[in-house]
Amino acid sequence: MENKQQQNPELLKIIKAQTELLRISLHLSTQGPTTYAGEELRCNLNQAKLKTSQLIAMSAGQSVNTILKCAEWKGIPVRDLYPVARSTIESFINAAFLLVEDDSVAQRAERYVAFKAWKQLNRKVGSGDFSLQISMPQSDKYAIPSEFAEFDGRGNEGWTKLDLSSRFHRVGELAGKKAGSRLLAAYSLVYSLSSEIIHGSPYGVNYFYQAHLPANPTIEDFQISTAKQVEDLLVAISHAVAGYLAAFFKFQGMSAPYIAEQELFNRLLELESVEPQEIERLERKTTPM
Repeated sequence: MENKQQQNPELLKIIKAQTELLRISLHLSTQGPTTYAGEELRCNLNQAKLKTSQLIAMSAGQSVNTILKCAEWKGIPVRDLYPVARSTIESFINAAFLLVEDDSVAQRAERYVAFKAWKQLNRKVGSGDFSLQISMPQSDKYAIPSEFAEFDGRGNEGWTKLDLSSRFHRVGELAGKKAGSRLLAAYSLVYSLSSEIIHGSPYGVNYFYQAHLPANPTIEDFQISTAKQVEDLLVAISHAVAGYLAAFFKFQGMSAPYIAEQELFNRLLELESVEPQEIERLERKTTPM
């Protein structure tokens, strides 16, 4: 008999509503002012933050839509959703971090893009007998050009020196505990596990094939278990979207959508049988009469 189990419809509704708030945030940052629930919303970001934070947030939103389209998947193909979920979570953390940090952080990230474009064509791959050198014609394959001097040396090649957990910690410091805690939850739910699965580790493979299974499982039990894994991923990305939205609207001082995000998140907590959080209110901006 074909297994008819489907994802929790309320969970899917919450995530779709979150993606609409994400669409509004992206519209504000790239297209200009809009009105939401009677509040006029304006967002002013410099070019560095537009080119880094907002491009990353848009990409993460697309990944959310990808997982939503695959929400009814069951069986072995579900394994392929783990890297998408991890990318979604890390992208929202990075987008929130770049958004709320000092402008200099986004400006360095922008310069890093140019550095990595050069590095992609000037690098060594592998080791010993199984290595090759990729370099542009007539370039000094061992020297970093002077314009990329800030990225020279061990520990300097990244766009930021903070690891991922330090980034969402900074988001919590700068945009409030709700933003930081939502991103922490997303990170803790999937990130390390997805690493095991993405890299094809023995544990990652074992987890995928045995998570949520009863003793003496059947093929139908495996179908059900993988459907539950999809739900695990959906819950994790919902926390990630929530964290980014909380950071964006709180940092921009946008009261109405900030409240809407909190109400959606409380609906998510209800699904997880967790007590709702108190709604934090910002000073509301109203449209002129």
